[in-house]
Amino acid sequence: MAGDVLEMAIPKEEQEEIKEFISTLLVLPKEDRAVLLSNANAFRVRRDIEKARE
Repeated sequence: MAGDVLEMAIPKEEQEEIKEFISTLLVLPKEDRAVLLSNANAFRVRRDIEKARE
């Protein structure tokens, strides 16, 4: 049941991309993870702002 809800919220293809991203983060040094996560957060905020403008 939880898998069904997850697939409704996040498409299966995106779930795989997220898993790959997390796997990559786990092997990076802490400082590099922080930079990548900061950039990802900035991208998400920018995307949200663009959606709000539409």
